Amino acid sequence: MMKALLIVSALGGGMGSYEVEMPSMAECLDARVAIMEQSKDAKTLCVPSVAETDKMEKFFSIFMGIVTQMKELENEYSVQGNGSPFGECPNCEG
Repeated sequence: MMKALLIVSALGGGMGSYEVEMPSMAECLDARVAIMEQSKDAKTLCVPSVAETDKMEKFFSIFMGIVTQMKELENEYSVQGNGSPFGECPNCEG
């Protein structure tokens, strides 16, 4: 489920703008309607949002996938007899 960011701006009364992260787009749209019923001058907008923890989790998931692939290639290389697990070539001199 994608989170959403509710942005509210009221030009009259010096309120300025207000932002709040909502758990879902549906809840954001419901809150938007409730705000518009309270103040016709308020401008509201719901935009998709991703939490920083979700971004980091995705990043580390990709990183761990790369590490796993590298480990599999390393194991495959040493099983095929193309070299020792320490990267030393058996046919190389000194």
